[in-house]
Formats: sequence, structure tokens, C-alpha cells
Amino acid sequence: MIIAKKALKIILAHSNPIGIEEREIVDSFGCVLAENIYSDIYMPPFDRSAMDGFAINSKDPSKVFEIIEDIPAGTAPKKKIHTGQCARIMTGAMLPLGADKVVKVEDARLISDHALRVTHYENKTNISKNGEDIKAGKKILNIGVKIRPQEIAMLAAVGKTMVKVFRRPRISIISTGSELVEPSLKPKIGQIRNSNSSMILAQLKRRGICGKYLGIARDKFDFTVKLIKKGLENSDILLLSGGVSVGDYDFVKEALKKCEVKIHFNKIAVKPGKPTVFGTKGEKLIFGLPGNPVSVFAVFELFVVPALDKIVGRKAGTNLKKYILLNDFIRRDANREQYFPIMLGEKGVKLIAFHGSAHILALTKANGLMQIKKGIKKIKKGTMVDVRPV
Repeated sequence: MIIAKKALKIILAHSNPIGIEEREIVDSFGCVLAENIYSDIYMPPFDRSAMDGFAINSKDPSKVFEIIEDIPAGTAPKKKIHTGQCARIMTGAMLPLGADKVVKVEDARLISDHALRVTHYENKTNISKNGEDIKAGKKILNIGVKIRPQEIAMLAAVGKTMVKVFRRPRISIISTGSELVEPSLKPKIGQIRNSNSSMILAQLKRRGICGKYLGIARDKFDFTVKLIKKGLENSDILLLSGGVSVGDYDFVKEALKKCEVKIHFNKIAVKPGKPTVFGTKGEKLIFGLPGNPVSVFAVFELFVVPALDKIVGRKAGTNLKKYILLNDFIRRDANREQYFPIMLGEKGVKLIAFHGSAHILALTKANGLMQIKKGIKKIKKGTMVDVRPV
């Protein structure tokens, strides 16, 4: 049995990008950039009005201004502003020659259809200058940036319609155990619904990855081997839940060995999640997760997610953050590092009822996992604790 820190180090040592692909920008949402992005233009590309108003020369001493043209956004000015003249201009429209200021609509009073008087002068010019946001040739996005809607807008603004991103891994999911039935069926005596696969698929989807569910491996060695082989053939990562403990029917580890998977460890000194298996076959990663839902959820977040992050080009780590504990905490034993589902609010960490690794309901109340290090039994209210938001 190895400590969590060492387990993660082993996992990350075998987690590497699996390739780069080019995608259309809308289809790149959730991916990670595999190239630096540079602007091909100045932004704004010309001096433009920051609001609706009237374009004037700020040095013009005139009391009354003739409106010589209207300039809507998307059109170029046709006339130059001279003394005693102005142009009606819309937000985003190009500033005409001779003008260096825009008077807001509410700061001017029309005295005819073609003339106005300025009633108030601001110190601000109300103009966005050419290139004040971005200069042509400037690097605007770095390799490793996760693409959100705002990055897609930036890519579109610089005309980058195709973008290179790190390829997402192909992932297959297998649940093990003859006691399992699919969620659509009502369990008979001795059976339970398979909640793990649905949860794992959702956890993957939250990372922008679509997993493939291969079904339930009944407690038969040959059938389990067959399903594992199928998963290995078509996947970069194989995730199994259940069958990794020490019971007579828990033979996932042996089935993996039969499929020529190299096992790097099969126990982690962490709670929940002690019976966790990690192996490799070539560049493929194999995770044997525990069977209880809370254990599956925690192990996925703590060990699988960092591997996924590294594979798709993101910075991998524990993602622990400091928060203040709002309740006194106590646990029975402190022989392992432990993660408790907690509610993270504006004021800090609130403890919730948690009955153990099969307590799915506790997960629905939680939005974080609080880390308690080995050897610590009690933590006083007001102490800063480490939490992984989930």
C-alpha cells in the first residue's frame, strides 16, 4: 500500500498528451489550446465611438454645430469635420477625420434637424483608440489555455477559424459485479442498481470528455477478461469500478494481468478508496476503482482527473484550496489520509452527515472534499482546512 502522494506521482508519470488535432472553433469548446494564438489585426481596428453621440473636434470653440452626416456602425465616414461641424455617430462606428471627441446624446440639445448646441463637456473623449486593446502580432492566448466561450470569441475576432488542440482521450467504462442491474431495472433480492457508470460518465462529461459504457462484467473471470480486452482495444483509458478488493469474486486485478496490463499499485493509503488499482499497457492507462459510489467519486476526482488534465494539456495537480472550518471535526481513527464530503459556502466549510463510502445521498449535499491528513483526529472550528471543490 502506498501513500496518495506517491500514487499520484506514479499516475502522472504515465499520463502524457496523446496527440494534437485541429478543430473548428465552435467544436473546440472545452478543449485545451496546443498552439499560441496571435492577433492578425489591431483591436479596435480604427478609432471608434464608445457610445451614441456627436463627433466633434475638442478644440472647436463653436457654440452651435452643424450636423454634416450620420455615421452608423459598419460604415466609413464620408466627410471630414471642420470648425463648427459635427457628425451624428453610433456606438462602434468609425470616427471621422477631424474629430477627436464624442459628445454624448444627453449632453447635446438639438436646435434644428441639422444643428445642435453642446450643453455639457466631459473630460472623457468617449473614443476607443485604434489598437488600444490589442496590437497586430501580439500573443493573445497561450498553449495550455482551456477554451471557454470567451476564448472562442477571441479566436473568432482574430479570424482563427481552425485551432490546434490537445486530443481528448477515448475512455471506456466497465462496472463489475453480478449483483448489479442497470438503472432502468428494479433490483431483485440481493441486487443493486449500477450507479457508478452513470456517475463516471457524468464526471467525464464535466471534463469535456464523452466516455463509452461497455456494460456490466458479471463475476466470471473469462467474461471479465473478454470485456477488458474490448475496452483496451478501443480506448486510451479504461475505467473499471468494483472487483478490486480481496473477496473471492474480486478478480479484476488478475483479469488485468491476463490482458498483459502492468500493475503499478493496487492499494492506496487513503479513505475512501483504499482498494484502487492502477496499471498500464503501452501508453494506455487502466484504473480499477473501488465499488462503493463515494469511493468511486473521490478516487476519480483525486487521481483520474489529474491524469486527464495532464493528457489534455492542462496543469495537473491536487487542486486543494484553503477554507475556514465552520464546525468542530472529529473522526474515529486517523491511520489514513481521508476525504470527507462537505458543503462549501461563502463563509467556509460546513460539515454534512456522512455514513461511509456507500452513502450516495451525502454526495448530493456536497460540493467539496475536505482532506484530513494521517494522524489528525480532531480539528477545531475556525481552523483553515484543505478542500478540493467538486
